[in-house]
Amino acid sequence: MTGSTQLKQLPQNLRRGILMGGCGYLLLYAAWLTWGRQDSSERLWIGSLAILFTSLLAVGMAFWVREKIEPGQLRSTWSWLAAGLGLWALGDFLRPFTFPGDPGGTTYFDITDGITLVGFLPFWVGLALYPRKARQHFGRLPILFDATIVTAAALTWVWIAVLQPLTVSTLPISGRNLAALLYPSADLVSLLLITTLFLLSDAARLPAPLGWAGLGLAAFTLSDLALASQMASGHYAIGVPTDLGWVCGNLLLLLAAVSELHTQPEPAPKTVTLRLFLRSVQRLLPLVATLALGGYTLFLWQFYGQLNQPGLWVTLVLALGLVARQGFLAGESELQKYASLVNSIAEPAFVCDHRGRLRLVNPALLAAAGYASQQDLLGQPLQQIIHPSADAAQIITQALIQGWSGEIHLRQRDGGLIPISLALRPLQSERDGRLALAGTAHDLSEQKRQQAALQAAYEQIAADRAELENLNIRLEQRVAEKTADLVRALEQLEQQNLALQQLDQLKSDFVSLVSHELRAPLTNISGGIELLLSPSNKIRAHPRRNLELVQAEINRLSRFVESILDLSALDAGHMPLYPAPLLLQSVIQNLRKSGLADNQRLRWQIPEDLPPIQADEQALASILFHLLDNACKYAPDGAITVSARLADGRIQVDVADAGPGIPEEALPFIFDRFYRQDSADARAVYGHGLGLYIVSRLLSAMNGEIRAVNRPGGGACFSFWLPSVEQKGSEDETQSPSD
Repeated sequence: MTGSTQLKQLPQNLRRGILMGGCGYLLLYAAWLTWGRQDSSERLWIGSLAILFTSLLAVGMAFWVREKIEPGQLRSTWSWLAAGLGLWALGDFLRPFTFPGDPGGTTYFDITDGITLVGFLPFWVGLALYPRKARQHFGRLPILFDATIVTAAALTWVWIAVLQPLTVSTLPISGRNLAALLYPSADLVSLLLITTLFLLSDAARLPAPLGWAGLGLAAFTLSDLALASQMASGHYAIGVPTDLGWVCGNLLLLLAAVSELHTQPEPAPKTVTLRLFLRSVQRLLPLVATLALGGYTLFLWQFYGQLNQPGLWVTLVLALGLVARQGFLAGESELQKYASLVNSIAEPAFVCDHRGRLRLVNPALLAAAGYASQQDLLGQPLQQIIHPSADAAQIITQALIQGWSGEIHLRQRDGGLIPISLALRPLQSERDGRLALAGTAHDLSEQKRQQAALQAAYEQIAADRAELENLNIRLEQRVAEKTADLVRALEQLEQQNLALQQLDQLKSDFVSLVSHELRAPLTNISGGIELLLSPSNKIRAHPRRNLELVQAEINRLSRFVESILDLSALDAGHMPLYPAPLLLQSVIQNLRKSGLADNQRLRWQIPEDLPPIQADEQALASILFHLLDNACKYAPDGAITVSARLADGRIQVDVADAGPGIPEEALPFIFDRFYRQDSADARAVYGHGLGLYIVSRLLSAMNGEIRAVNRPGGGACFSFWLPSVEQKGSEDETQSPSD
């Protein structure tokens, strides 16, 4: 419902209690009316209070329902209804105070009657504003015909049956007689208004409060008609069975307010049987109203011999209206066939007449155009939903002749435009032969979006292709430039490499030449000094120490020259190595005889049963010499231990010292050429960084390896491995079958 909110429904027990309480109250009141005392004063006050109590219940519930509804049309409706019920309750409150002492006498129209009759005005406004779902139709004229026929028949019947007899009554039309005349008239107008709303509403979704309100007004009408009859006869009193209709009507209005609390925001569809019944009543109500008026007029003529002229003429006019209505119904039936077809189409579809006014629209068109109800579009020109609207007249003219199809825009309710493919085909009515147009539309929004996306993709691809071509051209240019640069760089590198090779060869030749040239003089000088230091020469102590120092430096220089020559031979691949089975003990013995420095600090731990080692004797001696020389230099104090053992088929030799050890960051580089731990130690420890490099190269040439670690207790340990003779023999035996 428009402007409503989902109200919290009353508990089932409470609603049942209200219904049972109302029925019980009505039965008690009926029993009091039947068997109560006939005292006029008691009847006046108890009867008035009984009516006032139910009236206050109805108005209280109406105001309470209003407060529970959010601002909107439904709240405005209940504001007007509550105002009308409030005025009626005020009239019921004042009635016992203004009731004439002589019921049969003639009184003037008092304030109670005025307040009560004025209360009908806001009540009618509330009924007219009540939100409801409009009845589906294909034009306003058929429903206006139905409402006009029913209204005319009802008003004529009220005139003939109620008002006309009162006007010819012997009682003067003044005072309470005037009120008695106006009350049923107002009730009948209220019933007529509800009947009109019933004709205009969808029978499948009729609001329950309107039904209860209609029943309550019908009960009021019965009591007011009885009141009019009593007034006409001059006998009127309160607390009589006539009042039962007012009490019952108030209770029914109370149920109308209670049912509002049980109404969903959108009334649920009725059952199939009830829906068919209500729609049948809607179709037959004009015919029934006309027949009722004609039958009542005929009844008066047959039994009373009085031919009521207004009733006769109105009946004839309404009969002509029914004939015209049948024409509309035939056209509506024809449109209904088209409607079933149009509503079954999933895409937007419509039917318009030859003037371009819409007669049928399906839900798909309503959804696409943004309209909530068919009534928003039915009867409107086709220009309202197509764009550009200036072309609509030309399109309709062409479509009526041979049909029309093309792309156009659907104008939405909010002004938005949707691209559609519209097809119009002419239709010819079976009833009057007039042409109409059937239109179907296909939404092109997604297709247009895809086309736009595809076009954008094509444009992007073209732009990317152009950019790629430009990049390719620039890339080719850059590649050509880089290729030329690389060619030049390669030529320069080749020239530099050639120069470096020549320089390296010159260096090697120079070193070899210098080493060879130095070897002989150093040997001669060493030999001369040895002669001078012989015991036969009596040299004083101081000169002898100087000569011994010179001899030590000459020996060191000789070893350096030998190292240079060995390194040159290794780099040139001219140093022949002849691995053969050797006893490590014999190599060490020869090394000890050569006069190692600090020989007294050396500790030898060589097992006697150590297997022979596969190595070149001169290379192995050089390896041991360089390792021991390195240990003596960097560990000037403490013992230097040389141990050997068989490990995994190889001979492992360890040279361990008690020096400061090797920094962890220097361990990966100590076997590099010319690497020294710290250049600052050059003043205290003499060396050139070649000894360990030569050791590594010699071991690699003999299938050995070397590793240096720091000892946990301090100092460094150099371990190298060479094949043992047993391993060599097993390898030969393993390989011999395949030779």
